[in-house]
Amino acid sequence: MYELDIAIRHIIARKRHTLFAVLSVALAIGVIVVLMSMMSGFTEELIKVTVESSYHIVVTSHGQGDEYLHFFSYYSNLIENYEGVEAVSPSLAGQAAITFKNNAVGASLQGVDAFSEERTRHVSKNIISGSFLDLDRSRHGIVIGDNMAEELNAGLGDWVTIVDPIAGSSNFKILGIIDTGTDADETTAYLRLDTLQDYLSKKGVVTCINVRVIDPFEADIIASSIEKDAGLDAVSWIESNKQILELLNTQRVIVWLYYTLIYFIAGFGIANTLITIVMEKKKEIGMLMAMGTPRKSITMVFISEAIILGSVGVILGCIIGYLAAIAVGYYRIELPQEVYYGLTTLPVKIDPFNFVYAGVFSFVINVIAGAYPARKAASLDPIEAIESE
Repeated sequence: MYELDIAIRHIIARKRHTLFAVLSVALAIGVIVVLMSMMSGFTEELIKVTVESSYHIVVTSHGQGDEYLHFFSYYSNLIENYEGVEAVSPSLAGQAAITFKNNAVGASLQGVDAFSEERTRHVSKNIISGSFLDLDRSRHGIVIGDNMAEELNAGLGDWVTIVDPIAGSSNFKILGIIDTGTDADETTAYLRLDTLQDYLSKKGVVTCINVRVIDPFEADIIASSIEKDAGLDAVSWIESNKQILELLNTQRVIVWLYYTLIYFIAGFGIANTLITIVMEKKKEIGMLMAMGTPRKSITMVFISEAIILGSVGVILGCIIGYLAAIAVGYYRIELPQEVYYGLTTLPVKIDPFNFVYAGVFSFVINVIAGAYPARKAASLDPIEAIESE
């Protein structure tokens, strides 16, 4: 195929221009692969952390003016038998102050069944001292966040006092300290469900029933079924974290616009190289056309050049991007965990699809970039091209 031979001769003849054109594509691919790997890792990890730190579904009373859920044992059994539900955990919430020696903090009390809560939220993975499950073995046990423990200057085994203007005061032993990496560590304290019910005089009621489902992305569907069948309010993690998910979608659109601009900049590098070749090879092009070479073949010569330059750039760019992504992955980029829901570092996920997307998209734009110089070369007048200097 003589068009390909001519294209290769043109490329080899202008080594410097060829090098810069290939590098522009390669660097664009490399940058985009790294950014896509960081974006993929961040999005996946943020959703994972959000799912793990949130209840998949929170079920509350539908009654007007009644903040408590009655007959919670019945509803818990009903919901647990739903297809796709993995575990349920009834919970009672209350507000009080916790004191230790001369220190005091405001606390959000959570009365739970420890084993049910563990199945629903896997709390033990965040325990840094003591045991969460020990709550079920003691009516006077409490598990608090590490930030609360630091503020109280209390540790494992210490006895703290819960104070409420109506319920009075009661002493509890710290059985565990938890670190979720979120603001909850400053305020949340876990007690046994029946203990908190007695303390707040809320026998037989809970604030909500927390649900864990097998597939978190089916939470919306299961929540709708619970509302329809049980007549309760059910809010999925997708609904409660709607702003985060919308922000990620918006961010994804903006990032892809940014990628497109980088691709087009790289495409202009190839277009510039091919236009320069057209201008320098006018005489040669004119002679080919005078010898009977069809305009279609002239077009193919420059399209072939764009394909060759783009292909080399894509391959080199994927190699650069892969090595750079690995290097970035080894470097821990710290994130403020309070801002990113417990996400402390920026993760990098090297996804093969990122290379496919970057390579295909860049290759297509490079071929499009070669279309203009190809048409320009094919439209030259043979006589004027031969006479040009």
